[in-house]
Amino acid sequence: MNESIRDSYNAIPYESHAFPQTHPDRLHVMARLFGMQPAALAGARVLELGCGSGGNLIPMAAAMPEATFVGIDLAPRHIEIARARVAELGLANIELRAADLLDVADSLGEADYIIAHGVYSWVPPAVQDALLHLVATKLARNGVAFVSYNTNPGWRMRGTIRDFMLYHVRQFTDPATRIAQARAMLDFMAQNTPDDTGPFAILLKRELESMRQAADAYLFHDFLEPNNEPVYFHEFVERAATHRLQYLAESEFATMLASNFSATVAQTLHKIAPDLVRSEQLMDFLRNRQFRQTLLVHADVPLTRAVDAGIVRGFEIASMARPTTPSVDLRSTEKIRYELPNGPGVATVSPITKAAFQILAECWPLGVPFAELCSAARGRLGTLPTVLPDAAQTAQDASVLAAEFLQCAAANIVELRPRPLPIALDPGTRPAAYAVARQEAKTGLQVSNLRHETAVLDEFHRQFLLLLDGTRDRASLVDELTQIVASNALAIQQDGVEIRDPASVRRVMATSVDQALVGLARAGLFPRH
Repeated sequence: MNESIRDSYNAIPYESHAFPQTHPDRLHVMARLFGMQPAALAGARVLELGCGSGGNLIPMAAAMPEATFVGIDLAPRHIEIARARVAELGLANIELRAADLLDVADSLGEADYIIAHGVYSWVPPAVQDALLHLVATKLARNGVAFVSYNTNPGWRMRGTIRDFMLYHVRQFTDPATRIAQARAMLDFMAQNTPDDTGPFAILLKRELESMRQAADAYLFHDFLEPNNEPVYFHEFVERAATHRLQYLAESEFATMLASNFSATVAQTLHKIAPDLVRSEQLMDFLRNRQFRQTLLVHADVPLTRAVDAGIVRGFEIASMARPTTPSVDLRSTEKIRYELPNGPGVATVSPITKAAFQILAECWPLGVPFAELCSAARGRLGTLPTVLPDAAQTAQDASVLAAEFLQCAAANIVELRPRPLPIALDPGTRPAAYAVARQEAKTGLQVSNLRHETAVLDEFHRQFLLLLDGTRDRASLVDELTQIVASNALAIQQDGVEIRDPASVRRVMATSVDQALVGLARAGLFPRH
């Protein structure tokens, strides 16, 4: 069975990218929130099972030179691609192996953080068991493991569509033909879905549209492979328990909170599901959840389920939330709402929180240590009248800010970071962009940034990024971009009209270079040296 899986990935390599939810920083924070003392990130040992062609692990290794990384994948072609990237980048802290999870245990050392993203649901039961066994035997005492998997009830609709495609394509063996025929079936279903507003039709249309937009490799490996069996959350936790592993949390904190439902639903859940696993399972039913990113730890590690707001004081805080009103009186107690771009929001009446949000917006994507943030926010408030002595005011500020920012973290409005990110906002006189991103820009518009996210570029910024190797000043960058336009490798427009005149192109580029450098810096694409 594993030979057929290996052959399919050799034939159609899977496109792997940076997944921020798998990063050791995120796992470290979640462990601390629930009372653990996870391994320090400096010197951490990270193991990824099913690393693909290194799209997730290589950016980690490049951005964390003080840590060590091992990646395992069944497909030799994936490992060949990954090793070529590592060699080009000159990374010495990462090892990549083509190996079967059923056979690799004896050759692996202990790891502080283990990642298995996109593996568990897509392998046979024996390999699923081997994966959990590897986690149990190779995870350090205070280690954290990330395992993602498809879940019921949400995956039932996708499973129906998958069964429909599999039934049709079973007559074909060539991967390209199977993909083409699967897409034809998706189009057929989309064109013949009942035209009504019932819940079945709405859900089916949404899933079909999502799958039609998927890349070929994703469609092939996620839906046309022989193995893709979702499990209920409680079933996964029970299987993990047989390996002496316990549920820590989800990688995305916000998904764990019943407060995201109405007050009535939250109260009912608290009554009928007093334990965490039961509550999580019931929320899956209510949300029709189809995918989980679960963190596991050893069964005998003590955990604290009541998160104390004081824990926030040990982190660096970051947020790009902005007020929804054009101006904010920091010293007033007027309720102001802060929102992420196209994302969630939170309202506050607290002057210290408003001042802190203002500072964080100016610093983004950098963060600020909690104590420094409190002090700077108090400075923004100036002579705000208070009857409290300075020490008492400082203590009250910290208490208010910790409580509010824990709620904001739970809602994904602010980030809690265990350490400063290696990001520079000043590109310098000869800008040198993140080497991993420049490497990725050679072949596509999607690049990894130093927040371990995937940034999507347009063609101008892709070609511009390729020039940022530290050898060119701004004048040289303008010259190079002007020549690229002259060679017809890049087209630029002004007010909707394409510009070809060399002098006009140069004037536009002189302005565009500075703007682009600021934008790329804010996107986390310049490393701190």
